[in-house]
Amino acid sequence: MANKWDERKKALEDEYFVKKEKELIEKLKARKQTETAQAVKEICRMRCPKCGEPLKERSFQKILIDQCTGCGGIWLDAGEMEEVAGREEGSWLGRLWQRTER
Repeated sequence: MANKWDERKKALEDEYFVKKEKELIEKLKARKQTETAQAVKEICRMRCPKCGEPLKERSFQKILIDQCTGCGGIWLDAGEMEEVAGREEGSWLGRLWQRTER
């Protein structure tokens, strides 16, 4: 009888610690999401490499690009040039991009 009680006690302990570990994992996930969101906000506060003024995200042909609030310069993230050039196949930019890809 004592052996069954010990087994049941052990099972309850295991269940308790599994529950606590799941709660801890959820807290860590939530913290990581918060940190990621803060990092994204920090990235959004990027500054213009030319004049140092803040960059503002804006839409150009349904592509989000960064424009300087000071000098008006346009800055593209990785892959955005390809997207813009791909949508402008018949324009000088599209033709130029097709030549440089070869």
